[in-house]
Amino acid sequence: MKSFLCAMVLSVPLALSLAPAPAQADTDVKFKIYFGEPHYTYKVGPDYVYRKGYGWHKRHAVVRNKLSCSEARSIVRNHGYRVIATRDCNGTTYVFRASSRGKSHVVYVNARTGGLWRG
Repeated sequence: MKSFLCAMVLSVPLALSLAPAPAQADTDVKFKIYFGEPHYTYKVGPDYVYRKGYGWHKRHAVVRNKLSCSEARSIVRNHGYRVIATRDCNGTTYVFRASSRGKSHVVYVNARTGGLWRG
């Protein structure tokens, strides 16, 4: 038993000296994560613009959301119409019945551009 304990006591330092050293993590990985449109380190095409701190990206056309019915109604009012009644606020064209100078008219408003015309 004594020889066994002696062998164990001597083997522990020997085993520790032969154990591999822990790996050093000397990696220098640098990357950025962007959410949304992709950015590149080089100009991909003629329609790409440079954004400082991000890189090259393709500029997209901004799609305007539809006007609300009350915004379209305000446009009709700002064009001089009074007593405005909503007939239809669905789709791409809103329809109102409004009066101007004592006459009743059907007025259309483009839901995306806000353009107004009389029918």
